[in-house]
Amino acid sequence: MRAVERLLLCTALACPVLMGAPVSLAVAATASERAHPHAQDAIDDWLVAFNAGSLDALQAFADRYAKKEGSGPKDYLELRESAGPLRVLEKRESAPGRAKLLVMGQLNERAMWVTADMDPDRPAHLKLFQIEGTETPDKYKPKRVALAALMADVRTKLEVLRTQDALSGALLVARNGKVLLDWRGGEADREDGIPVGADTRFRLASSNKMFTAVAILQLVQAGKLGLDDTIGKRLQDYPNKAVADEVTVRQLLTHTSGLGDFFGDDFDQYSASLKTLDDYVQRFAKDAPQFTPGSQDSYSNYGFIVLGRIIEVVSGQSYYAYVEDHILHPAGMSGTGFVPEAVKVPQRAVAYTKTNGQWTRETKSLPWRGMSAGGGYSTTTDMLKFAEALRSGKLVSPRLLQQATTAQNHKRWYGFGFVVQGEGREHQYGHEGGAPGSNSAIVVMPAQGYVVVGLANVDPDAIGNVVNYIARRLPL
Repeated sequence: MRAVERLLLCTALACPVLMGAPVSLAVAATASERAHPHAQDAIDDWLVAFNAGSLDALQAFADRYAKKEGSGPKDYLELRESAGPLRVLEKRESAPGRAKLLVMGQLNERAMWVTADMDPDRPAHLKLFQIEGTETPDKYKPKRVALAALMADVRTKLEVLRTQDALSGALLVARNGKVLLDWRGGEADREDGIPVGADTRFRLASSNKMFTAVAILQLVQAGKLGLDDTIGKRLQDYPNKAVADEVTVRQLLTHTSGLGDFFGDDFDQYSASLKTLDDYVQRFAKDAPQFTPGSQDSYSNYGFIVLGRIIEVVSGQSYYAYVEDHILHPAGMSGTGFVPEAVKVPQRAVAYTKTNGQWTRETKSLPWRGMSAGGGYSTTTDMLKFAEALRSGKLVSPRLLQQATTAQNHKRWYGFGFVVQGEGREHQYGHEGGAPGSNSAIVVMPAQGYVVVGLANVDPDAIGNVVNYIARRLPL
């Protein structure tokens, strides 16, 4: 999976933009360039190219300072499309060898650190170039807005996006179960002219990691599983013994396992062969962890595949049957499921990605079937039901939910299957998902009883940016 798609699958209310190892970039500068550019020069050059949205300028930056590995010009361009132009909020460091700026995206309103370190052994080269999300300092947060005014503002914003053909999807805002805003617009199927309706089913991408986490917590609550159980204790035939003996359920839930991803540029060449969770395990289990398990954070889709397989072995049911019986049915979620892409599902939206400025049907990145790492589908109404079932204690105990929605990893952006942010009355949890032709975002603000759900059948962060715009302005 491309770096920015991985970001958008996790994306976070407060998630690192480039997770895991820093992006290291290094090639020789051309003779026409500065002999010994400073770190601030590199960031300035990158910001100009990024804000221009120019692939050629971003490539020139890479040629001047960078090698081919890590995030490249196309990844940055994808981030530019999601985040919008960046404005500099403040300089944290500015020395010849190191510079660090706090910036914010115009569209996503997310604060990010941009850090550049020059290589002391090769002064014209970058040793490190890193972009990382961070909690927005209070002085840069937008002001809270009266509820009626905010709902009117958001409706206008959504209609503008629909009119510009920048968004097709649905968005719902509720407080203590009472719906405050229920918007839908655009087309679920452009070829057949089918508009988005109340029952349109959208792909959730990574947002259904919350289902996987809840299933694991239910098994923990029932005494059938321990958070510190190793993979090997529950999957005795796991193909990689070193991983099986060391990685724990807790590490899988918090993206600290080091197990990495399974999406690559060639995903479409083998995705049809991955029909069960065990198919994924057999293909990817041989890969060694990217770092010592538990030592750092790195978003891991494969880790949630392993969690799904643990659910199957411990419960004696398929992942899909377990989720249906223990989550979807108790919550009353009749429009949510995991039926394979090859099967026609009534009201399931067609995925559209933008290619050369035009919306085109997306199939390349879709898995054969949604799985425990993402890819299921749902409706805004169903996701509200899920959030309310969680809040009421119907799915897991309040004690476990509190743990799951409290920061549990090193950089404090993820709990047990939930993206988390803020404290006290600003505390919120949920998840986002993004892939070509799919974008979802769910935010729960428990102190006020707010739930915001956005689902779309176009590229990220079309609906995610609106959901977070609302969450940052809801009155406390």
